[in-house]
Amino acid sequence: MNTKMKNIVISCSFVFFLVLFMFINIFAKDKAVSYEERRKLARFPQFKTEKLTNGEYFEEMEEYFLDQFYLRENFRKIKTFVNTKVFNEKDNNDIYIVDNAIYKMEYKLNEKSIYNSANLYNKIAQTYFKNSNVYYTIVPDKNYFVAKEHGYLHLDYDKLISIMKNNTNNMKYIDITKDLKISDYYRTDLHWKQENITQIGDKILQIMGLQSSKNKATNNNKINNDSKVNYNEQTNVDNKPNLAYNKKTFEPFYGSYYGQAASNIKPDKLTYLSDKIIQNCKVYDYEKQKYIKVYDDKDFDNIDSYDVFLGGAKSLLTIENPSNTSGKELYIFRDSFGSSLSPLLIKNYSKIHLIDLRYINSTQFEKHINIQKNSDVLFMYNTSILNNSSIITRFFR
Repeated sequence: MNTKMKNIVISCSFVFFLVLFMFINIFAKDKAVSYEERRKLARFPQFKTEKLTNGEYFEEMEEYFLDQFYLRENFRKIKTFVNTKVFNEKDNNDIYIVDNAIYKMEYKLNEKSIYNSANLYNKIAQTYFKNSNVYYTIVPDKNYFVAKEHGYLHLDYDKLISIMKNNTNNMKYIDITKDLKISDYYRTDLHWKQENITQIGDKILQIMGLQSSKNKATNNNKINNDSKVNYNEQTNVDNKPNLAYNKKTFEPFYGSYYGQAASNIKPDKLTYLSDKIIQNCKVYDYEKQKYIKVYDDKDFDNIDSYDVFLGGAKSLLTIENPSNTSGKELYIFRDSFGSSLSPLLIKNYSKIHLIDLRYINSTQFEKHINIQKNSDVLFMYNTSILNNSSIITRFFR
């Protein structure tokens, strides 16, 4: 084949693929949601003369074409493969993979932020909980378990904990770092697995001087379907009340890191634990001003399937337990890790109040919550939030 013919073949092939992809993109059905990236995708923009003249229409069209491009996920995976396998980069935009699990680098330690976190805890405790039992724990992010061993940048966790311990007043530290291992976390997400943290709930209750659950999750269900919502429900096989949790599993669960990694990592399964006490609880959502469920199976269809636990990110919730008539209350200042932990603590309290300092200020808190004396208080945020505490220190503003 001479050079002229070769150029013609290459040019025709290039034009053919351009035209092919153009027609495929025209006739392919638009997607509303990317479950891999856990976000809504741009839809075809509505035409308005005002948008056309100020250029907004073209920006929306560009966003639409980028989001709805055919085989977009495949091209993202190719890019990741080239960066990590061909060019041997250790990470792709701070995302890295070790042993088929996805991690996001957190570096470096922001000491000022940690001091601010400790000062915030002190101020909240002094302002609202002078007559309460105050505790705090620190949830390690996944890097705590693997980053140093595999040569990735990471926080100085020992220093972080030391700063918190040396600068918090009149509150007891509950160390859970030695009670966790990397298999207690999802492979594609930042969170821990609820079925693996019953020992964390037990330890917290014991240090608070309460009866631990000593519950063990029962593997009473097996799910093997391919649908987005994929679950079965089993009754407790043990007749003794609260001796074992019911276990309910959903799959596939695409965690928050799955889309960022753009890889072929196998998705997780998401499991929640329940029993008669948890099932009889009701949760008041102060944002929606109505009661919701502790676990709502329909929320697995949300963009963030982790919303199954207490409906996802909420500024203020109260779990009410009619099975406990002691009147004892627990206030948990928490991030999303607390959504899966709090149901494991509820049997020991009449109410658990869940406050997420990222989404609420002191005025809103005081409006809705009537502080009970001799209550228990638990501060629990993960290391990433403590290291970026500006998102919680706005509480007193």
